[in-house]
Amino acid sequence: MSSIAQKSEGWTSARRRGTSTAERGTGRTWALSRTQVLVAAGLGLIVLLGAFLRFYKLGAYSIGNAYYAATVKSMLTSWHNFFFAAYEPGGSVTVDKPPLGFWLQAASAYLLGVNGFALALPQALAGTLSIPLLYALVRRPFGRGAALAAALALAVFPVAVSAERNNTIDGLLVFVLLLAAWAFWRATRTGRLRELLLGAVLVGLGFNIKMLQAFLPLPAFYLLYLLGARVRWGKRLAYLGLATAVLLAVSLSWAVAVDLTSPENRPYIGSSTNNSVMELIVGHNGLKRLNVLQFFRADDAGAQLAAPPGSQQAPPLAAAGVQTPPGNRPVPPGGAPGNAPDGDGRNAEVGEPGWLRLVTEPLVGEAGWLLPVALLGIPLVLVMLGRPWPLDKRHLALALWAGWLLPEVVYFTFNSALWHAYYLIMLGPPLAALVAATAWALWRLVRRRRGLGLAALALIAAATLGVQGNALRSYPSALFGTGLGYAVVVVVVALLVLHGGLVLLNWSSQRKRRVLARASFSLVVLSLLLAPLLWSGLTVLNENPNVALPRSGPDAGRQNRMPEAVAAQQEAILDYLLAHTDPDTYLVAGLSSHDVSGYILETGRPALPFGGFNGGDDVVTVEQLAAMVEAGELRYVLGGQELTRRKPELGRWVQRTCTAVAVPGLPASGPGQQAVLYDCAGTMAASLGQE
Repeated sequence: MSSIAQKSEGWTSARRRGTSTAERGTGRTWALSRTQVLVAAGLGLIVLLGAFLRFYKLGAYSIGNAYYAATVKSMLTSWHNFFFAAYEPGGSVTVDKPPLGFWLQAASAYLLGVNGFALALPQALAGTLSIPLLYALVRRPFGRGAALAAALALAVFPVAVSAERNNTIDGLLVFVLLLAAWAFWRATRTGRLRELLLGAVLVGLGFNIKMLQAFLPLPAFYLLYLLGARVRWGKRLAYLGLATAVLLAVSLSWAVAVDLTSPENRPYIGSSTNNSVMELIVGHNGLKRLNVLQFFRADDAGAQLAAPPGSQQAPPLAAAGVQTPPGNRPVPPGGAPGNAPDGDGRNAEVGEPGWLRLVTEPLVGEAGWLLPVALLGIPLVLVMLGRPWPLDKRHLALALWAGWLLPEVVYFTFNSALWHAYYLIMLGPPLAALVAATAWALWRLVRRRRGLGLAALALIAAATLGVQGNALRSYPSALFGTGLGYAVVVVVVALLVLHGGLVLLNWSSQRKRRVLARASFSLVVLSLLLAPLLWSGLTVLNENPNVALPRSGPDAGRQNRMPEAVAAQQEAILDYLLAHTDPDTYLVAGLSSHDVSGYILETGRPALPFGGFNGGDDVVTVEQLAAMVEAGELRYVLGGQELTRRKPELGRWVQRTCTAVAVPGLPASGPGQQAVLYDCAGTMAASLGQE
């Protein structure tokens, strides 16, 4: 039969079946469109879920971390304070972080006022936008189904929910780093220099949010480009060298500008040892976060959590601009009485270093829920990828996400230096992406070797559910008292039973029933995400959150509200200060931000912390303090035993030359009390040096 005849017969057969080639093409287009609509709907629901978890009653319970909130309020008082990120309106000392995250919060507060919602808004937005961004990064190498799993895992990641509902700036950092990951991925796939430089700029911006924390995924970004860029090896190295130069220029731009400014014309650099941003980068925000602590001052070790009881003075009652409900006052970074951990504080918050640290209390509730999936999935994905060379997009994606996750897991597992539980938000994107990659690998294994695939699926699910069950059983009253825990158990069991039924139905069938198999597999993945979803929901419903150091989950009995007696004392002191000070002068001075943050938030007036954030800085000398008093810039000082212990020269000078005030409505003050209000009016500079 001639080719013309064959074509004619084929056309006739098609017409007999009632479908033309064009119609069959239209059918395929419609099928793809339907899939795209379903995926878009699923992603939309996931984003809405993530937005709900981050925005529901956002800022309703507190203004957040008082140290950061006071910084934003101070930044709004002048361009000078805005640029330098001054902690207090008088511009005496900076916050101990770079300014970019607080610039965004200040912009929000400028439009909406200094309140809990405005200060948390940038982080909540960043966290919500991170969800579709991660979906886009995972979709190309692992497909739409896996990308939906990644988006859902990130949406319900408990530590992300708690941190992004707060005015801590880590949620902004994670979003910027995800943007950087997208830029490095694009640069790798296209070979274009401009996208590589964009990635370097974005990491540099992240550095200006949280300094060296932004560099944690940088080795993974460089490895991705080095292994997969579509340019010659020589060009890869040259381009990476140029990108590194851009990265350093952007990262250090603010630090160099500040350090080149004369100290007399800028604030003291908070938490530095020599009034330098570069030292702050290397010291407090660098080596101090590693196990290299010997050459740091003992009185500064432990930062927020190790602050002595005397420095845990709570701020006064909230004013109109500081919107908090009755009985829920803003608390200082160290927390209210009853919130200070035992010992040096760090072990009570992050536990002891060790192999099981991230999957046991107190950290399992933050990030341990899906860690077994990711860690067990990495070797499985490697096996399913097959030959290691040449590298395809899935190899590169695994290098990116595993290279991001594994070093951070090691750091958080074994590091005994200063870090806080909410830093685990850095695990969110790579952990969620590797959950998706593991789901992709398991699905391929199930399709190729059904028995082995189901065994691997059962092993990973059992390990993960075991960790989750062990985490949940530590909170029986919070979970089962409300019925939420029972609901989760019932739903998980129902999903697994339904999965088993679908597996049996699929197994007994002679024909492959792909829809049933996909549904069965999806049920297992969903069952693993229910516990973190529950924990995130309890985070949202917790009306007594730890606003100084965000934690996920239900109210664990932490006392974060200020006792009414303490609040009344602060109210009385504030009323006295407002009645006896000039509005253009410092309202009060105290040892640290714990002593004065509330007064800044309440009044917007300058309030001087002698020791910066935690009392360890040398913001002013005795001579400078005496000069301020003599010039009428400062009259009242919160002194007492703690000031004398931490700042002996300042404490002795205050006790020797100032007079303890009997604040109306409070017991008579005396030198033996923990916190005493002193009136230094009339002090003569000649008193310096006298005993």
